[in-house]
Amino acid sequence: MKKKCHHYQKIFILLFIYSNFALSQTLQEALLQAGDNKNNLTVVLEHYKNTGEKVKLEAAVFLIKNMPSHESQKYEWVDYNDTIIPFSEFDYDDFGLAIESYNTLKDSLNIKPKIYKQKDISVISSKLLIENIDLAFNTWKNNTWSQYYNFNTFCEYILPYRSLIEPLEDWRKEYQFLVEPAIYNLEDETDPVEVCTHIINELKGFSFVYGKNPLPAPLLSPQQLLFRRQGSCPELANLVLLASRSMGVAVTFDFTPHYAASSNRHYWNTVIDKQGNHIPFNGNSVGDQTGLPHTYTTNHKRMGKVFRQTYSINKNTLANKLKTQDIPISFLRNKNIIDVTHEYVSTGEINFVDYNSQVDSIAYLNVFNRTKWRIIDWAEKTEASFSFKNLGKDIVYLPSFFKNKKQFFSQYPILLDAKGRSHTLKPDFSKVINTTLSRTNEITNAYTENNSSQIEIGEKYMLLYWDGKWKRADISIATKVGVFFKNIPSNALFLMLPAKPDGFERIFILDPVTKQLKWY
Repeated sequence: MKKKCHHYQKIFILLFIYSNFALSQTLQEALLQAGDNKNNLTVVLEHYKNTGEKVKLEAAVFLIKNMPSHESQKYEWVDYNDTIIPFSEFDYDDFGLAIESYNTLKDSLNIKPKIYKQKDISVISSKLLIENIDLAFNTWKNNTWSQYYNFNTFCEYILPYRSLIEPLEDWRKEYQFLVEPAIYNLEDETDPVEVCTHIINELKGFSFVYGKNPLPAPLLSPQQLLFRRQGSCPELANLVLLASRSMGVAVTFDFTPHYAASSNRHYWNTVIDKQGNHIPFNGNSVGDQTGLPHTYTTNHKRMGKVFRQTYSINKNTLANKLKTQDIPISFLRNKNIIDVTHEYVSTGEINFVDYNSQVDSIAYLNVFNRTKWRIIDWAEKTEASFSFKNLGKDIVYLPSFFKNKKQFFSQYPILLDAKGRSHTLKPDFSKVINTTLSRTNEITNAYTENNSSQIEIGEKYMLLYWDGKWKRADISIATKVGVFFKNIPSNALFLMLPAKPDGFERIFILDPVTKQLKWY
């Protein structure tokens, strides 16, 4: 009889919750997806219903209804039989000893990392959720610098128990203990930006590492960050985010998926100030004393797109419209991002019509990065065209389509110039050019983009132009004045490659009058 009453009580509580929240269907769907772990989630809802803490109940509903899109990704070490070989870096006194032991194990057993994914909704415990909610509320309500944050800001940028795809762990207490000593002698105890500055200074013992990790991981866990005291660009951005949120400071994780006229990509943070403005800073500049938070200067490299990671699911993402397998492998498979490009750069739009494609309903937009065209945006067809909006200017873009797990690129790139005007770069062989290319014959700009191309005397160079694919225009040997090419098309996008490319070569156009290079 007791069990039966308890069962009815659970039903009553869930009905109460469903009747009091507009997005009850989303909550029900999340609870269904939890499967055998549903009880852990209902325990959380019951707990806050019983304590009468309505706002915490709202927060719990927010976390649970958006939980299906979140997961952990971590490596296990397996041998040639795919058998998991137990290894934990935490069994050692420091990271250096862990690396030595791992290398010995790797050489003797020929082990390799294998990625494992685990949905939060299937494994999260009621204990972790309740403790996370209580600690987050405590910092939000009891710190003077958090008083300007409304409930929505709190839910999105302080409350979440995780940030990205790091292994699921309890982290708030330990991170708060780590940086709490820094929050003294504040000039303005109501200023979250000043608090964030003190936190960054407190993390000066952590170092940025670039390149291959000796003990690889999709993303370091909160405990791994504390143990290793080092990390990559996204990991240190995550470190600052976790530390700041543990103290009730709303900090975001922003990124550009690929630089639009340079190489690689970047991840950084913003701290939300009293007025609700986002102040960007580099999370990988922990401990930097110059102008903290170390402001991220957006005008030194051109960015086509900037996104912000959220905990809530964005209904307008491509991942909410298509199945994962129908989306190219990229950040676009993420449901928890919003487009914030306009917060960083002046933006424009491109309206693209492809008369060769009558069936595609989705098109993609790419930038050239590390010798490949890489996706940074998507658009749905409206009538006969695809409208790509909120794009960074002074950038060359190339539309594409995705079919049968392959990218198919448009025949002609599009230059969105600094004034927001679109120019189709269609090679014109009716007006051919003879020109000598050199690093002294280029149009300079204020950007500090990575363009390491240096012309060496006696080296052979091949000039390519884009016309549905890279096509050879000419081959020439460099002299002391540069590389001479003849009969090349005007109005084209070019790429010049040495005999041994290093992968950092950049695309360019030629000014029709001066024949100077303009790099992109």
